[in-house]
Amino acid sequence: MKVVYVFVLSLLMLSAQASDLVPTVDNAWLRAGPPNANMLAAYVTLSNESEKTITLVGADSEAFGMTEIHRTLEVDGVFKMREQKALPMAAGESLTMAPGGLHIMLMMPKQAIEIGQTVEITLNYETNEGESFNQTIQFPVKKEQ
Repeated sequence: MKVVYVFVLSLLMLSAQASDLVPTVDNAWLRAGPPNANMLAAYVTLSNESEKTITLVGADSEAFGMTEIHRTLEVDGVFKMREQKALPMAAGESLTMAPGGLHIMLMMPKQAIEIGQTVEITLNYETNEGESFNQTIQFPVKKEQ
């Protein structure tokens, strides 16, 4: 019985530590697209209020076939998107995703996405110590922010 108690207590401690790392969320929204759009973009500001560096390493959404973090860059006068596999946030730093810059690229929607809906997106993080955790955020679908 003591072994089970220690195991459960250890899991609770790990869970509490991970919840201390979860960034605060501000201004989450998903840009509505035209009917039958194959790609949409979501935006959010994340603030790391923990004492550790945390790194955004990916995103998932059951509403889409594929989800990636992208950055829009100008290369020789042409705008291109590049996947971002790791975006570190030091303690006290924020990461802003906004039109024309960083964004969550949502591809191959599994159903129509319309203004007024809310889409659930899960962000995946890691710490320098190898801890992994997720954060699920509700993104309201809007025409513009």
